[in-house]
Amino acid sequence: MLNDFQNQKLKNEGIVKIEKFLSDSETQKIKNLIEYYSANKSSKNSFWPTNNYQLLKKLLKFDLKKFQDSLKILELQKQKKLQQFAKDAFENKKVFLNYIDAYVSKKSKLNIIPWHTDQAYDGNLNPKDYVNHEKFFIKIFIYLTDVSSKNGCMSYIPGSHKIGYAIRKGIYEKEIKYKPYWHLKDLRNLVKKNEKYLAKFFGKKNYLVQDFLKKSDFIVNNNDTDLYDYSIKAGGALIFNEGGSHRGSSPTLNDRTVLRYLFSKYKN
Repeated sequence: MLNDFQNQKLKNEGIVKIEKFLSDSETQKIKNLIEYYSANKSSKNSFWPTNNYQLLKKLLKFDLKKFQDSLKILELQKQKKLQQFAKDAFENKKVFLNYIDAYVSKKSKLNIIPWHTDQAYDGNLNPKDYVNHEKFFIKIFIYLTDVSSKNGCMSYIPGSHKIGYAIRKGIYEKEIKYKPYWHLKDLRNLVKKNEKYLAKFFGKKNYLVQDFLKKSDFIVNNNDTDLYDYSIKAGGALIFNEGGSHRGSSPTLNDRTVLRYLFSKYKN
């Protein structure tokens, strides 16, 4: 479970880092398991069962190895009490494990994913439906290889999850006219166009808007920054609110292997 300091950090900044979340032996075992499949991000093999029904499907297909490995991935979730982490993060008694995925990002000079915010319809010009602003994930990233600045680490703008929530709520309640905002530049533009709504939403905490604009100013001229990088050793974990602005930097020194558990207050 998170201690009081970590809970407060997650609430205020949207992200918390836990070094040595796994032991060295646990890290190596899970790393070997994940790298056996060598799955790319979002590929079929990158997803893992989250419940008994999905496990049964593996058995019915006689995929015994994936079934046995899936049990290990689920057992790790129970051993580390990840559901309790999610409950603490949501301040909610009931949370659901919606997804488990694991993948290998090959050594590259390209960012794994650029600065963005999740639950933003991937830049869709005309989304059919607007998702309830409360439907978002707390993600638990477990790193199975070392990551650092300019080598596969996550970068996250502290406090930006509050901006993401306010924008989602405004769009869902039709107080904000939707414009694509997946990319950080687009999110900034949407924030600037709706400062009146945001001032009303945040009230005395309206300073959060200017704080976000200041922290994200680097993106205006396509500049880069390492101010918000989260370097971490293999076996460490990041727990974060996906509504914040974040990116995956380029894994320039080595392949990056991660295991992710995604929780929400809603069933998938």
